[in-house]
Amino acid sequence: MENKNLFQIWNQLQTALADGHAEPSCQLWLKQVTPRALTENTLLLDAPNKLTRDWIGEHYQDLLETYLTQLCGAPIKLVLEINPGKKKGQDAPVEPDQSKIRKQESAQETSPGQETWQTHLSPKYEFENFVVGSSNNFAHAAAMAVANNPGKAFNPFFLYSDSGLGKTHLMNAIGNRIHKNHPEMKILYTSSENFTNEMIAAIGENKTKLFKDKYRNIDVLLIDDIQFLRGKDSTQEEFFHTFNTLKEADKQIIISSDRPPEELDKLEDRLITRFSQGLSAQIQHPDLETRSAILKNMAAKDQLAFPDNVIQMIASNIKTNIRELEGAYTKVRFHAEISRQPISLELAQEALKDLNMANEAAKLITPEAIQQKVAAKFKIKPEELKAKSRARTVAYPRQIAMYLTRELTELSLPKIGEWYGGRDHTTVLHACDKIASEKKKNPGLEQQLQELINELKK
Repeated sequence: MENKNLFQIWNQLQTALADGHAEPSCQLWLKQVTPRALTENTLLLDAPNKLTRDWIGEHYQDLLETYLTQLCGAPIKLVLEINPGKKKGQDAPVEPDQSKIRKQESAQETSPGQETWQTHLSPKYEFENFVVGSSNNFAHAAAMAVANNPGKAFNPFFLYSDSGLGKTHLMNAIGNRIHKNHPEMKILYTSSENFTNEMIAAIGENKTKLFKDKYRNIDVLLIDDIQFLRGKDSTQEEFFHTFNTLKEADKQIIISSDRPPEELDKLEDRLITRFSQGLSAQIQHPDLETRSAILKNMAAKDQLAFPDNVIQMIASNIKTNIRELEGAYTKVRFHAEISRQPISLELAQEALKDLNMANEAAKLITPEAIQQKVAAKFKIKPEELKAKSRARTVAYPRQIAMYLTRELTELSLPKIGEWYGGRDHTTVLHACDKIASEKKKNPGLEQQLQELINELKK
């Protein structure tokens, strides 16, 4: 395409982001890049450095490609390349630039002559918007304790999980809470990769003393993805001394990784030992209820009407990480906005057809569907399955319904109990075990259960 088309599309993208109420940090990051070329299927952007390229690619690529595809009328892939000359003299922004955003939001200015300390924290990540569930409640509670008592509760605090489950959110929430309660403290959030790059640059520019002073004279160090230090002996050596200096001064250290300390092979034993001195907390993959709650939280924040069947469809199909949930949510929201239609199951299936959710949505089995099928089979009303009656004509179908709900949905035992009149999880477990045991001895029951399953899957 001609250059005028390139910049027309670029300007239209900026307008679309503003009209679509994209978060301010997204627009701030895009100000750091320059459009270079636009072909039939690719938009090439120049980024001033690796941090900018990687951050936009990780956090905003799906959103930007969705907008670009709509603007160009064809699938457009976003490609970012490092080209420092395009933004000579500019550094990568803090995510997001706290000084800019907080001035915009509260109109507060730094006093003349006051030095600004860049924490590199993202103000969008707070405890208040972190959805707590059975998969992360321990990590959340521990993070709260650290935030409320930095340097005293658990030090170091080691947080680990697979990618995209909320480590970065919790780390930033800790930092933001400490900053709110102790504005006088120096807080620094960084990644182990950035730590390494800074150290290499300091050695090359003969500024190692400045580098050491920066990291050894802070009150709170939050370092993300520590696993990337594996195999980097010189960086491990420097981090070891930084760690010791901060720990001996009772400064808070918060570390994240994709695995627990004992599984960090190619990392020095003395570092692993120190990581294990404090508290380690794991974030597990979110269960169905937590994934649904996360989607509902997003919709509430955007004041959007997201029907329960749409939320259940997305939450039932995306089980890997929260970033994919956010991506699916954004696609559905954007599809509704550009088509000017209310969000519905049909619209969501269309928006997410590239994720192959449409067919899966048809197979989605809900507790209501199970109750209706079982009630019809035993010629009782669905409401009776929730009642307190212990008559065998009701109790037995209820046990079968509980068994099927556990087998065909991802609901936890307590949640299943709620669907059946608020019964205790031990009652649900007893019912499931009883039916599972009986079907092994009774071919007729096994056939009956299979018929119900087949009907529910139609």
